[in-house]
Formats: sequence, C-alpha cells, structure tokens
Amino acid sequence: MRQEIALLGLFVPTLFVAALVAGVAWFVLDGLALRIGIWRIFWHPPLARLALYVVLFAFAAILAPDF
Repeated sequence: MRQEIALLGLFVPTLFVAALVAGVAWFVLDGLALRIGIWRIFWHPPLARLALYVVLFAFAAILAPDF
C-alpha cells in the first residue's frame, strides 16, 4: 500500500481514503439494513454497526492500490 495519495494536489494518507470509502459504503449499507430491519435481530445494534464499519474499512484497506 502506498503511504500517501495525491488528491487535488494534496497528499493524504491511504488509510484516510480507505476510511472515506468505508464510510460511504457503511452509510449506504446501514440505511439499507435499517429499512429492511436487520438491526432488530442484534442484541446491541450500535456495536453491530461499528463491526460493519470495521469490516468495510479492512476490506477497503486491503483493496487499496499498491503501485
């Protein structure tokens, strides 16, 4: 993984970009899960939402380009 990525002439850490991608994906999936009602089956819905974000963040960090 690269250490930083140039976005609009500004160098930002790669993990920051992965966090933004994970945040957008989390926002979409959380809204979908809320409409379907999946969060009702969890004992602690905020903890399940955090776990979803952590999984998405790890997935985005693993898929970050290495060039």
